[in-house]
Amino acid sequence: MHSADVFAQIEKMGDLPSLPQTLLQIQTVAEDDSSSAEDLARCILKDQALTMRVIKVVNSALYQRKGREEIRSVRRAVIVIGFETVRKLALGLSVFDMMSKLSRSPYLAEIGRHTLLTAGFAQILAEASGLVRPEEAFVAGLVHDIGKVVLLECSPAVMDAVLADQAAGVPTLDAERRHFGLSHDRAGRRLAERWNLPRDIIEIIGDHHDIDPLRPPKKLSPLMAVIVYANAMSRFDAGGQQEDRCQRILRKAGRVLKIPSARMDGIVGQVSEGLQDLARRVGFDLGDLEDYGRIVNVDGSVNVAPRAMTPEEIARRTAQQLELYQRVGAGLAGGGNPGELLAMVLEGAVEIVGFERVVLLTADRDGKVFRPRAWAGPGADLLAPALGFPIARHVGPLARALLEHRSFHVPRAASSAYGDQAGGALLEIARCAGYAVAPVPVPDGGPAGVLYGDSGAGGDDVAAEQAAELTGLAQQIGLILSTMVQPA
Repeated sequence: MHSADVFAQIEKMGDLPSLPQTLLQIQTVAEDDSSSAEDLARCILKDQALTMRVIKVVNSALYQRKGREEIRSVRRAVIVIGFETVRKLALGLSVFDMMSKLSRSPYLAEIGRHTLLTAGFAQILAEASGLVRPEEAFVAGLVHDIGKVVLLECSPAVMDAVLADQAAGVPTLDAERRHFGLSHDRAGRRLAERWNLPRDIIEIIGDHHDIDPLRPPKKLSPLMAVIVYANAMSRFDAGGQQEDRCQRILRKAGRVLKIPSARMDGIVGQVSEGLQDLARRVGFDLGDLEDYGRIVNVDGSVNVAPRAMTPEEIARRTAQQLELYQRVGAGLAGGGNPGELLAMVLEGAVEIVGFERVVLLTADRDGKVFRPRAWAGPGADLLAPALGFPIARHVGPLARALLEHRSFHVPRAASSAYGDQAGGALLEIARCAGYAVAPVPVPDGGPAGVLYGDSGAGGDDVAAEQAAELTGLAQQIGLILSTMVQPA
């Protein structure tokens, strides 16, 4: 594959309505000098899922510094951490979420893990140095490696060759240039420019590998320095033989960022403690395919999940989903009937997203078994009562989605490569080719239940895009459930 092929793919990705309409409106508000904090808050509030994520992130363990009040609204977030910072946070969350839906593979799970680690380190390094706003450092870390997803989207098969070279000891950037004609940082810069992201974010994406953390230039912007060292520190667990280099990087980071050595020693542990909380609050499904992908990946390809949708189809369905979300938001704001809103979302899972059957399951009073709450699609009324499984990890992804607060996509579920991890009891009842399940979050805490979807008994497999879209529908259901009396 040549760089021209990658650039052609980037042009297609740049032309997609990938950035939600809400985010485009946020950009417009930010460019208007007469805009106020209230104007920005109103834009974000149009997207309930984005609203929840912004509030969750600013209240996460990594964001909360001593003395910081709990932020309960977007308007308060704008006042406390600033107009521009909230804008970039909304942008970073939207871009990363959209990129995570472009491809579903075991390698994507690793990209997500590294990205969130880098964002966590960047957040804490910025706070400790006082040279950069911690929230902006977090956003820069969140999007710094979007170029890796660009390459993966261009060709999973070529990415296989890159990963094989890496395993043989070839440096990552050299392997990418050998097989794609350019490295992920340059591919990411091109896409960021197509999307007209802020200039400092474009430079972070495109230039962060140009800086040697042990020999940085004297004139290095504070934000770039934070990302360079956060990126390096996120890989400190790569192996004990690198311990000496890790210590030298820590010492150099302390000097460049003006952080006392005693403070540097505690940063790694601080990120480790806060990462799980941050991942849960952000809801990026970092575990999706991490457990299953490598064992299902019997042919050696990173392209595990089936993909069946053209860019035009994705664009059409994205528009329909945005319309559905707006109707739900208007219904909630206007005191609409929650039961009718819930039925609207479940019908959308069938009519828009393309699931044959969807079932909403909540936990019983003691949290021991699932109870079918609502369903939609032909045959879902017969399937729903049979899904009253015990809520225990051995049941498989249906229970783990609730217990671990993350989504699962189980394509080709009958493959023997899964062993006993694909949920044998569920498959025996559902008789489906594959399925997806997403936790249903509520604003006050963890998941209230899970949303299950498949393509029916003997139907087609669940495509990667469908699995990703199920998570967005689950978030809408969480907003609705928060207004309803929970079942006994």
